Parts: sequence; structure tokens; C-alpha cells
Amino acid sequence: MKKMLAAGVAAAALALSLATPALADHHEGEEPDLDQLIQLMRKDVRAEKADIVAKTMELNADEAAAFWPVYKKYETEARALGDERLAIITDYADNFESLTDEKAKDLVSRAVALEGKEHALKERYLKEFLTVLPARVVARFYQVDNRITTLIDLELSGQIPLVY
Repeated sequence: MKKMLAAGVAAAALALSLATPALADHHEGEEPDLDQLIQLMRKDVRAEKADIVAKTMELNADEAAAFWPVYKKYETEARALGDERLAIITDYADNFESLTDEKAKDLVSRAVALEGKEHALKERYLKEFLTVLPARVVARFYQVDNRITTLIDLELSGQIPLVY
């Protein structure tokens, strides 16, 4: 079950990346290291996300010079929260077959706490983005960021089985 859920996480990452050269180099019959594949796909998704943000933001040179350093800090912190999300999913996969009420409570509590951290991150960076960009441009960034996050969440929700 752990491999199935981890494969679901990998599929979610793959769904957002156009192509992964490391996966293309994988030879038939070889068993890939799932953790390594997930990390490669997450890296590709981050690059794809940055590309989408760059194309949709339509920043002039001054705005870009101010935006990208803040965005990189934001993404670094968001990546740490993504690591936390992956840890919760992995823990769920490890315990799926024998999930107790106690473990379910722990997983849900961690997931809800993570949502709070994600919200706090967006709130904190809203202030930073507003110091370097006009509000309309910041609103566009948050729309794009939310759309990408929603796509990832939809893909993950389709891959992770419900608790039974």
C-alpha cells in the first residue's frame, strides 16, 4: 500500500510536469528508487511552476527585479511545507492497512496544522509582495499560485484512497 500511495504522489507530481529527463532515461525492467523519482518530479514541478508564474505575471524589468527574490524565499518556505505534506502522506501510506483511531487523529491533526501553516505563509508573504509590487499584480500572483495548488491538490486527492 505504501508503494501505491507513494506512486500516487509521484503521479501527481508527474501530472504537473511535461517531461522528466531522468524518467525518460529509466530502462524497462529496472525498479526505480521511488523516493528519488518523487524528488525529481517535485523539482520538475517547481521549475514548471516558476515558468507558469513567469509567463502569467507579465512583469516589467523593475517589477521582475523586485518580485523574483521574494518569490524564491516564498517558494523555499513553501517547499518545506511540501516536505511536511509528503511526510504526512507517507505516514498515512505506512499505516493505511492498520489505521487506528489514534493514528487517524494524529494524521488529521497534522494535516489541519499544515493548512494553518500554509495560510500563515501566504499571509506573511502578502505583506512582502505588496511592498515590491502593485496590489493588482500581487492579486494575479496569488490567483496563479492558488490555481496551481488546487491542481496539485485535485491530483493528490484522486490518488490517495479514503480511510475505511
